[in-house]
Amino acid sequence: MSASTPAVAAHPYAPARASRRARDLRQAVARPAAEPLHFSMAPALFVSCCFAGGVLLAWRGWASPSLLLAGVLALGALAVLAAMRATRVALAPLGALFVLLGLLCAELQPPIAPQRELERLADGSERTVTGEVTRLDPVHRTTYTAFFGRKTRDEQAQRVDLRLQSTGAGSAATAPAGGLRLTIYAPLDAQLPALGCGTILRVTVAMHPEQRYLDPGVWDTRAYLHEQGVGVLGSAAATRASVLGAARPGLACRLHQMQSLASSRVVSLAGMPIQQRLPPWLRLTEADASMLTAMLTGDRTYLHHEARIGFERTGSFHLLVVSGMHLAIFASVIFVLGRRLRLSKIAATAVTLALSFAYALFTGFGLPVQRSFWMVALFLVGRLIFRERYALQALGIASLCLVAASPRALFGSSLQMTLLSVIAIGGIAAPLAEHSFGPYLRATRDLWLLELDPSLPPGLAQYRVTLRLLLEHVAPLTGRWIARRVAPALVRFSLQALELLLLSFVVELAMALPMAMYFHRITVLSLPVNFLIVPFLGLLLPAAFGTLATLLVSPTLAVVPAAAATLLLHIVAGIVHFFSSMHAGDYRIPAPPAPRVVLSILLMGAAVWLVRRRPWGVALGCGTLVASALITVAPQALAHRSGSLEITAIDVGQGDSLLVLTPDGHSLLVDAGGIAGAPSGGNFDMGEDVVSPMLWSRGIERLDAVAITHAHTDHIGGMPAVLANFRPRTIWVGNNPASAEYSALTREAGLLGIPLVRHVAGEHWALGAVGVEALWPAAGYVPHLEPTNNDSLVLRLSYGGTSALLAGDAEAPAEAAMLAAGVRHADLLKVGHHGSRSSTTPSFLAAVAPGYAAISVGRRNFYGHPRREILSELEESRVHTFRTDLVGATTFYLDGHRVWSVPWAESRGHSSSDPEE
Repeated sequence: MSASTPAVAAHPYAPARASRRARDLRQAVARPAAEPLHFSMAPALFVSCCFAGGVLLAWRGWASPSLLLAGVLALGALAVLAAMRATRVALAPLGALFVLLGLLCAELQPPIAPQRELERLADGSERTVTGEVTRLDPVHRTTYTAFFGRKTRDEQAQRVDLRLQSTGAGSAATAPAGGLRLTIYAPLDAQLPALGCGTILRVTVAMHPEQRYLDPGVWDTRAYLHEQGVGVLGSAAATRASVLGAARPGLACRLHQMQSLASSRVVSLAGMPIQQRLPPWLRLTEADASMLTAMLTGDRTYLHHEARIGFERTGSFHLLVVSGMHLAIFASVIFVLGRRLRLSKIAATAVTLALSFAYALFTGFGLPVQRSFWMVALFLVGRLIFRERYALQALGIASLCLVAASPRALFGSSLQMTLLSVIAIGGIAAPLAEHSFGPYLRATRDLWLLELDPSLPPGLAQYRVTLRLLLEHVAPLTGRWIARRVAPALVRFSLQALELLLLSFVVELAMALPMAMYFHRITVLSLPVNFLIVPFLGLLLPAAFGTLATLLVSPTLAVVPAAAATLLLHIVAGIVHFFSSMHAGDYRIPAPPAPRVVLSILLMGAAVWLVRRRPWGVALGCGTLVASALITVAPQALAHRSGSLEITAIDVGQGDSLLVLTPDGHSLLVDAGGIAGAPSGGNFDMGEDVVSPMLWSRGIERLDAVAITHAHTDHIGGMPAVLANFRPRTIWVGNNPASAEYSALTREAGLLGIPLVRHVAGEHWALGAVGVEALWPAAGYVPHLEPTNNDSLVLRLSYGGTSALLAGDAEAPAEAAMLAAGVRHADLLKVGHHGSRSSTTPSFLAAVAPGYAAISVGRRNFYGHPRREILSELEESRVHTFRTDLVGATTFYLDGHRVWSVPWAESRGHSSSDPEE
């Protein structure tokens, strides 16, 4: 130790302060490696798991609250008696008590109002309604597109939520419970009504319910809106709306308005002339401002799909918008700064909670931010009460309170991912770090404080002595200041980087399950992306806050912090763009089946227990965690009926999309919809949000083939997302003109390496056990300059003695040509052009003579499809007709001998129209 002796005299701390720092550091490095997973150490974790189990049981069936209350009282008495007389068996009645409490709490939670009375009034007819503004978005410029893109106009629009007070006028006025999400629009040179929170608005509007796609696996947007208190949608010109007065505004509306105001100011900064004189890497563009507002305020109104896609592909979207990680980073920085400023634990906790609450309010206090704030608050308070080492006890308290406050939230991805990430960090990553480099990281602090060494464990003391000796030998080469100050800091930085890498790795493995279940995505590159981005995010957030604070004083002065924030944002976006360009790192997969989900959760729980067992438990726990992730992403069998050809008409609104599954497990998708019935809110993609979830629900990871009938948007609008998600082995096309949308699609196919195969009438080939024949277009067919319905690729599929004819949008001329070529009978007909009068001529229908027919059509479409004449002809021909607007997705089974159908909306109870079942 003689080589280190001069350090005593050179030490800058006074003896008293050095002694205090030595005591603090001694306590830090001497704490146990990881708290044991035992009831006495984390009772709240045990009871929270039992409570969550009760909530899950409530989801499986209804139970009488009165009987549950009686059971709670009986088990409570039994648990108290067991605790007094037989402590060894007390856990059983205690666990059962909290299971019943979870059941009772779930049963007592008020259900979400379905707003059926309001939906009955939303029949498309115009009504004059009066309501109070409870939420309003900023005014934005938009381009209205109609009639397949042939007509466009620029407008200004504002979206508001109204809590309806009355509908109708005079004696016919009613007051249904519910809310209206209204879009008010006007020409750019006109003026929108001056609206604010609490404004009483009267408007004449044609209301309609939100489009709901009746397909397996598709997100229920209507239920999501009901959770927000919105029952119907509508849009109206500004000339048809008038302000009647104002009521006392609600807190939620004021918070959202404050958020919107902050977002609009950041976006307006991008349009300032001074921005154009800055270098490109410092210039804030509108795209940059949209990302900055999402990251700073949580407002995604300005965020477009192009900005989202790179972050989604790299699994870093949670870094782009305000999420639990943002609030956790914010709270961590505040708490660490408070401790650095010598605040007590109580004072640092109070300051952290106060500032975190203010930030949560600033971001609008949405549900994800609320959950994150309460999780941070309960975690900090739990650490304060139960001492720092009982992280799992704090987690148990937090999860118990969150689930008790809203049992329904347990089934949402937000709460599940929040809890799972905390379990991964506190339950797995922290023990792994403590068993490896964690003590060495803390022992590197105050390396030259020699009086600490004798009280440390021998291994840590030897580590400090060895490190000091090495640095003393390096000092003549680097200089004494670098050896004593910079080099220890670099060692600590390396160990902290290793800690961040371990943390990211464990969290990514744990997040594999919810990512696959809810987002059908596994991003291999998320680990390096998150590892590289998080340090920049720690610098970007303060710069962004500085920009917003300066904007309140002077927009011109805000250019300076905005330039710093823009530079950091460009670095982050550049990292994301670099990795997202490697398409191989983003895999889209079906959700794992229920048995795999249960097994994955059990393995993660086993990993939490195993990593606390030394020495064998650490390696085994790591292997168990990896096995949990591998089970989630392992390939799964295609969900199809062996021995039958399955053809499913997918509900894509006013469009076409068919899924074909052969008896031997080959898959074909015919069209992908893409125009009608898009839900409100923007960034909707028919291929990503409807067709892909439906395919994933059948266990499809890759399509064998895709067929494009023709180049109308309602058939190919969703196809780019399908190509990216399922990478089909080939694309079948007919003879299509080179329209802009079709050319872009073929270019995308070329970039993905998917070959296009052109087929003409008379060609025969096979898809597994199914024969395929092209009936149209003819070899000599010449398309027009723009896509038309008669460009449609018409296919006939046959299996054994059964067959199906998929007519696309082929109209009378194409049907006449197929009749002349000798079109044959088919058991199933996909009716052409959504049941239009231009298709399904009597002679064509008589020649095909189907027993079943499918019509893909949108609800309340303004084309009037399907036409009554076509429906009458089908009825007169005794064809069993199924419409997607009425029954949703419908699957037809052709087993070679007979045909039967199963509408998905009717099969939730596993019913079937198979005559032999």
